[in-house]
Amino acid sequence: MTREELNIITEKAFNSLLSQKYSSEELIKQINELNEENGEELNANQFAMFLFYQNLEFTKDYLNEVLTDALCNEKIKNL
Repeated sequence: MTREELNIITEKAFNSLLSQKYSSEELIKQINELNEENGEELNANQFAMFLFYQNLEFTKDYLNEVLTDALCNEKIKNL
């Protein structure tokens, strides 16, 4: 795999995640759901925790998508 191919994979994964699962609309929807569950708006600490865990989840999903695409493509090339 070349560096250019890896850049294409990482860019594709990043854009896919930001436009779907981690879009601003989706994050606002999740915040509103948490507000409803909590019965009030999230305080600063709760909001920071929400962002922290969203960042962790995004990183996990991003790495999973990139590695899956890179490794699967590599296996296909070697067949």
